[in-house]
Formats: sequence, structure tokens, C-alpha cells
Amino acid sequence: MASIAQFFEPERHLPGALGQVAEDPVVLAEILVLFRIVLADGVVQPSQLTAFERICEQHFGINRRDMPELHALLDSPKARSCDAKAFTLLGQLDMAARTTLLEHMVEIARASSDGAECDSRLILRMADLLGLEPVLPELQRVPGAVEEKRQGYE
Repeated sequence: MASIAQFFEPERHLPGALGQVAEDPVVLAEILVLFRIVLADGVVQPSQLTAFERICEQHFGINRRDMPELHALLDSPKARSCDAKAFTLLGQLDMAARTTLLEHMVEIARASSDGAECDSRLILRMADLLGLEPVLPELQRVPGAVEEKRQGYE
């Protein structure tokens, strides 16, 4: 019922960089894809969440005190709509921006305390969807990750 009520409530304007993110579907798609890495293994690890929030602050200009609002935005109907077409939206990024996005994904995955294989598989899949060739040696250390890419995507 609460999500239905949100459709009828006036959309509140978010402050500063967070407001700009909310209005730019491509940037919102970038942040959603980064957050997928945090959620990849089904456990939100504090180290990965910290890396995600640092990237949001440094790359997107989102103030740390606005993180609760960012997380609410990521769970909003607007974000769910954006998430459904994320790779179409990310296709609008130039190769440098796609490469930066992939580097941020790797940074979040590396923050994991257990180095989960699913993070590496997800990043390899994301690189493929972004049209990038992953030349990241830290991804190739995961047993089966490179072989899986060769078998599944060539």
C-alpha cells in the first residue's frame, strides 16, 4: 500500500547533487549498477557499503549525510523504473565513463572481506554488457571466472 501511495504523493525535491541524480536517469542507472555489486552475494558487507558511499561522494558529489536519502531513492519506483532499462541508459555513456564505472565496480568488489566469486562473475558480465574487455588481473584470480567468460560469452 505504501508504494501505491507514493505514486499519488507529490515528488519531493531532493537537495544538491542528490536532486541532480534523481533527475538524471543515466547517473541513477550508474549508481544502481554500483549498488548491485554491494548486493551481489546477498549480504551487505560494511566494507563494500563504505566503498560504495565513498564513490558516490567522490564521483557523484553526494554528501555522506545524504546517504539515507540516496538509499531511499534507490528503493523508489523511479529507481525501479530506471533499473529495468539500466543498460539501455548506460549505453549513452562514452567509453571513458563506462571504464570508470567498471573500475568503481571492481573497487567495491575488492572491498569484500571474502572476495566472493559472484562479484567477479557479475563484473565480468557487466563488462560484457558495457562493451568493455575486462583486462583486470584481480578478476582473473577467481577460479573459473575467466573460463566461464570464455565459454559463456564468446
